Amino acid sequence: MQNVERVAISLPKDLVQKAEKARKLMGLNRSELYHLALKAYLENLPDSEEDTRLSELYKEIADTDRELLSHFRGHSYRHLPPYSDVE
Repeated sequence: MQNVERVAISLPKDLVQKAEKARKLMGLNRSELYHLALKAYLENLPDSEEDTRLSELYKEIADTDRELLSHFRGHSYRHLPPYSDVE
């Protein structure tokens, strides 16, 4: 058996119910499900200053995209004047 440590945690009931449903569908026991979920979560955390900066940059880009989308939502290429290739 692997080197393991038992951990007791408290979780909201609705989260536990969703986890139970998921683990049954996946054919996992509780330990396996929580192990996989925690491992996936930790693997996606920024682990360096560069990763943190990239995460911040991606958030800024997403914020800008949302702002542009809200501004141009009512516009479409159909409302643009005809394109002419003038040199």
